Amino acid sequence: MSKPSGVPQPRVVTPEERSRAMRTFMWIVVGFVAAIGILVATLSVMGRGMRDYGQAAARAVQATRPAPGTNFTRPCADVLNKPMPGGVVSCMVMVKNGQVTALLKVEGDKQYRVKP
Repeated sequence: MSKPSGVPQPRVVTPEERSRAMRTFMWIVVGFVAAIGILVATLSVMGRGMRDYGQAAARAVQATRPAPGTNFTRPCADVLNKPMPGGVVSCMVMVKNGQVTALLKVEGDKQYRVKP
């Protein structure tokens, strides 16, 4: 059987083209992995900053040495006299029986309970 006229022959891929395509694919994979790593690192640093804010507020209240039977709750912004970091919905410092903890509520319905 002969091939009909007008049908193009399959193209032969040279080794140079194959290696260039593989190199391009690998760079795309490496770039994707690097972008995911940067995203994870950024979110980790942001979460750490939020927890540090709550811990600083708890330390400030603990520095006042609350009595063992003392119970009260105060906003972190009032304790530290500085605004909450981005992503924090609310932050309260609670003292129960002299024990100080800070409760941070952040975006995404997450909570952090930190001690000084």
